[in-house]
Amino acid sequence: MKAKLNPTKKQDKRGGRRPGSGRKPGSLNKSTRALKELAGDYTERAVRTLVEVMEDPEAPPAARVAAADKLLDRGHGRPAVTIENNVGKLDPDLIQRLQTDMVERMAKAHERQRQILIERGFIDENGNKLRD
Repeated sequence: MKAKLNPTKKQDKRGGRRPGSGRKPGSLNKSTRALKELAGDYTERAVRTLVEVMEDPEAPPAARVAAADKLLDRGHGRPAVTIENNVGKLDPDLIQRLQTDMVERMAKAHERQRQILIERGFIDENGNKLRD
């Protein structure tokens, strides 16, 4: 049985996004709005905590840097990230060295894994499976 065609609808535009449909850009759904309202109650305390961590000489340096970074992001916005396509500009010799290094590292990792499986009794020296 054939589906009935809508005579008022253009046949080349079936389905898909229609102008003006859907939630407007930047508007929040109900769960996001509720979460933002709840989190908003703690904004001042959260910023104070970040400042305390950043200024605490006993805090690990990584924690102090992370706190400072978060404060800068919130105060000045995150820096723009630009990605350049430098593939054609890379030295072919460098690419070859990187590929060779990667293959060597993978071979070493495979051998380490094989040794661990032998030590733990999962395989024998020839790679035959001994147990699951």
